Amino acid sequence: MTKTLEFPDDVRPDFQGFSKEAFGFLDGLKRNNDRAWFTDRKALYDAEVKFQMECLLGKFAPSRGPSALPVRGDPKRGMFRVYRDVRFAKDKQPYKSHAGAVLSRTGGRGEAGIVYIHIEPGACFVSAGFYAPDRDFLTAWRNRMAQDPDGFLDTVAPFSGKRSKYVLRHRGALKTLPRGFSEHAESPVAEFLKWKHFLIARTVTDRQAQSRQLIEIVRETAEAAIPLLNYGWDIYETMLDADPRRHMRTAEES
Repeated sequence: MTKTLEFPDDVRPDFQGFSKEAFGFLDGLKRNNDRAWFTDRKALYDAEVKFQMECLLGKFAPSRGPSALPVRGDPKRGMFRVYRDVRFAKDKQPYKSHAGAVLSRTGGRGEAGIVYIHIEPGACFVSAGFYAPDRDFLTAWRNRMAQDPDGFLDTVAPFSGKRSKYVLRHRGALKTLPRGFSEHAESPVAEFLKWKHFLIARTVTDRQAQSRQLIEIVRETAEAAIPLLNYGWDIYETMLDADPRRHMRTAEES
């Protein structure tokens, strides 16, 4: 009988890269996305995908990660579940055919400002920034850009050049300027005012994901994203300071 290994919440063995077996599992899951197939191979998923992602997150735990990074990894809280919520989805496939996890200021998911790790055969990447800010945060972000276009453009300038290894992306944008911003149609940030997400991304080859090089790629992406993360966090915290409901938000977040 296989014995389950137990580790402290923020500690895992040294990450050596995702195995070929992990990639074979994810590739097979994409072609056989059903409960019977997954159940028969769940032990493989747990050992080669889930546990190895936890080991990667462990490299960025406070006790082990680079002290200069403003984000941290948490093996227990940072990985997304493989199970899809299909209650209201047209696509009823029960599983995600990729593995995803985040670094954040607390190590948990659902925070404003993250580094995201995506493992999928032929489509791996690491991204960082702000995905799907809530309405108040997004409005505050747009107001900051409209009031200080140069401040935002200076922040994203390193990611806009053709030689940059990072791509500035939005993952969704309005077709027209949002309500209340029509007067900024000629602003140098007019197109950015339509964005609903603010991210940088870097592609990762399967070979890189299957080696320790992935640790360095995640670290480099986190470091490169610090100006963008700080830009967003300043907006977020300023917004909360000005919100008369701050004490309610603080209680909900604690």
